[in-house]
Amino acid sequence: MSEDCTATEANMSRIPSPELRVISSYQVSPPPGTVGDSTLPLTYLDLFWLGAGSVERVFFYPLAVSASHFVHSVVPSLESSLSVALRNFYPLAGKIRHSAARADGYELHYADGDSVLFTVAEYSGDFDDLSSDHPRLFNDLLPLLPELPQSSTGGNGLRLLAVQATLFPERGVAIGITVHHAACDGSSTIQFVSAWATACAGAGVAPPPLIDRSIISDPDDLYSFFYNEIVKGESVQTMMHQKAPADAVLQTFTIGKKQIMKLKKLVTQSGDLSFRCSTLVVAFAYVWVCHVKARLPESNDKRVIMGFAGNLRARLKPPIPAPYFGNCLSAALTETKAGELTKENAVVAAARLIGEAIEAFKEKPFKDVEKWPELSKILGETDMLGVAGSPTFKVYDVDFGWGRPKKVEITSIAKTGAMAVAESREEEGGVEIGLMKPKAEMAMFEKHFNDGLKTIP
Repeated sequence: MSEDCTATEANMSRIPSPELRVISSYQVSPPPGTVGDSTLPLTYLDLFWLGAGSVERVFFYPLAVSASHFVHSVVPSLESSLSVALRNFYPLAGKIRHSAARADGYELHYADGDSVLFTVAEYSGDFDDLSSDHPRLFNDLLPLLPELPQSSTGGNGLRLLAVQATLFPERGVAIGITVHHAACDGSSTIQFVSAWATACAGAGVAPPPLIDRSIISDPDDLYSFFYNEIVKGESVQTMMHQKAPADAVLQTFTIGKKQIMKLKKLVTQSGDLSFRCSTLVVAFAYVWVCHVKARLPESNDKRVIMGFAGNLRARLKPPIPAPYFGNCLSAALTETKAGELTKENAVVAAARLIGEAIEAFKEKPFKDVEKWPELSKILGETDMLGVAGSPTFKVYDVDFGWGRPKKVEITSIAKTGAMAVAESREEEGGVEIGLMKPKAEMAMFEKHFNDGLKTIP
């Protein structure tokens, strides 16, 4: 390393962190008189996520406005439209609490006047840098994420949603969303954010969600199983945002449509397949291989797991309508030894494992569910790569009236170690991947990622 490079890195380490200035905060409720008291029981599909904490996203929008314009024009529009959106998504203004109806019960309770914390702030960070693809210090993005107000299920209930609008003067606005996973899954979250954005943009009325937990049947009593094996005896509380290690960076990678097609060809020409070689199969496989090569280059016998959630709305019997508000997911897992993913045909091997796991999920979404609690106890002995988000959410279509977002990040991957997945901003058919890793490991991942794409036949 040259002396100039060393000096540059030393100077960067002495640059002070950006500062956040909170301008104001509001408690936003549905419009008065539009929603009465309501109680919704958690289903077994919600209960599974009770201890998972929150999911956080940040939407970056270029918007060259002054602090004065932001406070007096942009913020009032955001506040009033948030209230409008909460009329249909009122459970998010409520709380999760213990149910009086059954000892193991939890419920979403909304009382007239319940509200969502809406924070308005100004940030001294570099908008263009933080909304770019290159490695950015993860801790510099943390101030853009609102905290869920602190409470627990042992007190007045667990708060479910907090939002924040942060101005980068004359450069842009970041909309931060924090949602507790027990309230709803990613599909429902983006449905809510889209409804808020539609109201803010004055672009009509968004389709309402389906808020009816009675349509989720539980013939195998998985609620009792999840309660006894996962929830019982645990203290379920709001999790504060935690700083990552100082060298943790967030970086975005894109697998373009042509590269996806090449990866599909590589896999389909490897022999007979028992699964559909989809875009997500090859994208997940490619990222998994690069991840293992970067993190475990010499750990041939290390157990490595790929885990992802699948949408059950069309798979339950009877099928659940797409606008259903809540959690409607199940998990799929596959595993191998690290050494198998560092070999010459590793992408093909990974794609076969993932594709077969997806087919098994389609056939039986809760296959081996009795093994899930035990598996969760040994994850610390393995290397697991999970998935957050989906290209089907179309997060780059969320428009508050300022145009499409420049960038969308799922920052909660810092807690889970997952990869964030979205549709490509650049072209139809591509996939965008977000990762958080230590700086040195990220550099190795980037090298494997870029070099590998160049050599796909």
